[in-house]
Amino acid sequence: MGHMEEYDVDLHIHSLHSIGVSKHMTIPALTQGAIEKGLAVLGTGDATQPDWLDHLRTHLNEKRGILTTGSVAFILTVEIEDEEAVHHVVILPDFESVENLRSVLRPHSPNLDAEWGGRPRVNVSGEELAGMVRDVGGLIGPAHAFTPFRSIFREGKHDSLKDCYGDETPNIHFLELGLSADTEIADCIPELRRLTYITSSDAHSPTPDKIGREFVRFLMKAPTFEELKLAILRKKGRKPTLNVGFNPRLGKYYLSFCSSCRRTLVLGTGFDYPEFDDINIYIHCRTSDEKMLLLQDIHKRNVRCPADGKRLRLGVRDRALMLGDGQSCSPLHRPPYLHIPPLLEVISVGLGVRSTKSKTVMSAYKSMRESFGPETVILTETPIESLRAFNSRIAHVIESYRDGSVGYVAGGGGRYGSIIAPWEVS
Repeated sequence: MGHMEEYDVDLHIHSLHSIGVSKHMTIPALTQGAIEKGLAVLGTGDATQPDWLDHLRTHLNEKRGILTTGSVAFILTVEIEDEEAVHHVVILPDFESVENLRSVLRPHSPNLDAEWGGRPRVNVSGEELAGMVRDVGGLIGPAHAFTPFRSIFREGKHDSLKDCYGDETPNIHFLELGLSADTEIADCIPELRRLTYITSSDAHSPTPDKIGREFVRFLMKAPTFEELKLAILRKKGRKPTLNVGFNPRLGKYYLSFCSSCRRTLVLGTGFDYPEFDDINIYIHCRTSDEKMLLLQDIHKRNVRCPADGKRLRLGVRDRALMLGDGQSCSPLHRPPYLHIPPLLEVISVGLGVRSTKSKTVMSAYKSMRESFGPETVILTETPIESLRAFNSRIAHVIESYRDGSVGYVAGGGGRYGSIIAPWEVS
């Protein structure tokens, strides 16, 4: 193991042994997908499922603690659901620790050995599960922590890490943001600021718009569990240097919304009465304290929609503001977060073609990869001048993502957000 290098890492995926996953999620297909994408390291996903575990043992070669196939390294990972339907990402050092974890989970799990048990259900608390993972030498943290479903911070579930993990809380060192959150949202909550945030795809297919659609760039000496652990703990110079992922404004649950008419909540400042139009509800608060009280009242289902009188529900952003201290404040150790979707989506916006699967988009994707290398490099590093020589509009879209000038129509109430092409921003 020599000098430090940056590795692009996607730690949370699933195998063909999880429900609703492509039958193409095998190690050979994942390896090919990772190479195209530019990912150096992939989580295996589903490591405790017995058939997948056999597949991993067959296809991965171990040398000096590194599990590889071709040029791609793999880290043993699994997503586990606890008794309160909270999902956790678990990272494990080696096959022996996977077997040890399987042994302690088996008495508590109805589906650990089932064909579709890739994401096992385990009837223990978050605290007990974290203790079991620690005992076998692994790491654990909340999966997609802010989604409205099966996450630690969903409404009606936990209000803090401590609430979920109890005495194990000091041993929680990372949190997965998920597609519906980013650094800015999570850093509204003071107790999370000490954690390392991981961005990962939760991919159910090896296609380039799914695998690595979110990833972390880690500075490490080698793609091993021990080096990854040091990077997550930010020790001995190892650390995350970049989070890459979607802007949460594109998600279906970013803004608070009316549970009936699905209009989304826009918070304003001032004395005006609540108003609404075809898409939004407008509620005005005079002070930040008043805003926090409003969010708490929405959480308690005490605020009614001015359009139809039904109750409002909190979206991801407002839930984080309510749990925290009302403002986002990132610590010095936090790396930059680049909001950028997969290259196929960037190309479709640039070319004005709706489908990412169209021949025009796929052909441009292939040409760009042949010209500039893997997708992660194109999105984050290839000089804009070089991209402009290939296609000025695609270059314009990538540039607007990199400098943060891209415009959004925020999503909410089950409606996805959308990008405003840079040439349409007024």
